[in-house]
Amino acid sequence: MESAAEVFHRNFLNCLTDAGMQPAQIARHAWRPYRVADLGITGAARDHDLSKLSLPEQDVARVLQETRGAHQPVDLDYLRTRKIALVLVPGYTHETLRNLSWHQEMNRRDTPHSIVMLHPGGAGQPTREEHRASGDGLRVVYARYPRSNAASEHINEPLFHLLHNSATLRRWVEEDGYRLLFVGYSYGSPLSLELLAALNSGRFEDQFLLQATAGFFGLCGDIGGAYLADDVIRPDATFISIQKVIDLARRNRLVAAIAGLGTKQLQDDMFDGVKSLGHAERQAHLREYAPKLPGDVFYGTISAVCPLSDYRRHFWQFNFDDFAMYRQALISDPVSIYNDGQVVLEDNLVPAAPQIPAERHHHLGAVRTHHWGVSYLTFNFGWNRFPRRSFYAAVLKTLFELGLDARP
Repeated sequence: MESAAEVFHRNFLNCLTDAGMQPAQIARHAWRPYRVADLGITGAARDHDLSKLSLPEQDVARVLQETRGAHQPVDLDYLRTRKIALVLVPGYTHETLRNLSWHQEMNRRDTPHSIVMLHPGGAGQPTREEHRASGDGLRVVYARYPRSNAASEHINEPLFHLLHNSATLRRWVEEDGYRLLFVGYSYGSPLSLELLAALNSGRFEDQFLLQATAGFFGLCGDIGGAYLADDVIRPDATFISIQKVIDLARRNRLVAAIAGLGTKQLQDDMFDGVKSLGHAERQAHLREYAPKLPGDVFYGTISAVCPLSDYRRHFWQFNFDDFAMYRQALISDPVSIYNDGQVVLEDNLVPAAPQIPAERHHHLGAVRTHHWGVSYLTFNFGWNRFPRRSFYAAVLKTLFELGLDARP
């Protein structure tokens, strides 16, 4: 029987082939499937090379030869028959950076999907909805929660109201019969998990969200904490002291604009928000919410692993995304080679909990790109060549094959 990582591997290779890639090109974006237990991720006995993940071109060709005939493309006909709506919960500082999860699909002028961006409507007001596209493919809502660089305790309740007060989301569930898949990118992963735990424990007066939830999928999620966050909150940070950046932004409007700290609220939230990304707070929150997670929904995760040699990090390559991510990767690389530039692989994983059956708990492995590669470009320079549309298609196909839309 195939593991979840093997199912994704097969689907990813075939979806890349659908996009016209040859085995040599595919090998630059994919790793071989693995079992987490077989990797020495951290600690004194950790792995020091990526030989356990390396994927030769001939292995790509072999998998394609064995599976190509049974592959079903992820086209509109495939998506129309599956009544799952994606609830995209974005990452840290999404209000100031351009890196929105599933962003490339959201920005397509020719998108075949129905895409709605949700904005807070104000105290006691309905959620303001920005209808970006209407199609008969996927149904997607992007939860643009407020105070995107704040600690999670400031976001949990506003995120609930943002979703619960959405007329479109409620209509999709109550009238059209759709179920929900929470897709948490980066910081959005722990935010989604904390929200699901809060719903399941009855913290909020929820009328439809939890009942309609089919599952959660973490996309390079900062679930267990980030060594980068641990570093930058220190006064003697190796990378950059976040407190010094905040202090400088308070004094200089240009620095504030460049750093995405153009308002007093953003400046006030920044330090505690970064601290909330670190191991101490993430682990403390995990211990609190993991026992409250619903046991009857699907849980999936996927990671990215990017070797230092893959980054374009010279000024003449004009790729500020890669340059910035490479500088961040230097913090986590001594901890583990299995990192995406911001988060180490083991911290992407949903923790085991006794109420979650093993058959509803899946890790899909890793792809070969950095933390921002699976999402979208962040700055004005930095187009990342990772094939996101093929990646999204392979993820969805894998989740359905693993039973996302099957009621327990």
